[in-house]
Amino acid sequence: MRKFNTIKNQSGAALIVVLIMLVVIAIAGTWAIRSSITSLNISTNAQAQLLLMQNSDSVFYSLENKTSDDLTFAQMRIGDGMLAYVLRPENKGKELVFCIRGTVTDNFSGSRIASSVYWQGNTIMNTELGTNGFCQIARGDFISGRQAVMTQVFVRAADASRDWEHMMEGDDKESSKSTGIQKVAITATSILPNLGNASLKQVKGCLSNYTSFVDPLVKNETVTDCLSQLNVPYSTQEMEYSLRSLKASS
Repeated sequence: MRKFNTIKNQSGAALIVVLIMLVVIAIAGTWAIRSSITSLNISTNAQAQLLLMQNSDSVFYSLENKTSDDLTFAQMRIGDGMLAYVLRPENKGKELVFCIRGTVTDNFSGSRIASSVYWQGNTIMNTELGTNGFCQIARGDFISGRQAVMTQVFVRAADASRDWEHMMEGDDKESSKSTGIQKVAITATSILPNLGNASLKQVKGCLSNYTSFVDPLVKNETVTDCLSQLNVPYSTQEMEYSLRSLKASS
């Protein structure tokens, strides 16, 4: 009888040990799955940011490549060229906005395919040149057929105050008679709208109802502020360019 009871007690202890092992294995499995999901999210975020940065970078690469040709650069500065609009005195504080579309041959062709956006008091003005320049998800304004990334470009005149580098040796800012240098600021904002939870209307509102910079008189929110509040993945980069003088051909 004592021997029988001992075997029975040992069987009960083995069952408890097996149950404990199953619990430990379940916990370890759950931890491994969570760790894998976290690693996947980190990897996805890194890939998304890299993709966004590459698309924003491509804007500046394409623009710099185009302006290396004197004829193309001259055309951008006259008529309805991309730079002509923002350099006119009456358009100070206004941004020329256009969407980089994969189906368009020349996205830098000028104000005829762009829109303008600026603040008038506390009111945003965005219909002066129409609204075709703003990227729209519903219209499929993506860079490629994968319909993943949208890139919107903002161009405005930058502060043209003279820097020391543009002055003749021995001059100072008060006495220098050198010609003022024209400058433009170009901002490229790329987004992945399908990775966020914002609606089409909300994303469209961010891209069309804000400027890319803070107007000191309005102290407004920017496009990226709006996108950030909606948790839309984005990357924005800004470059400031000093416009070179063109030499007349002989």
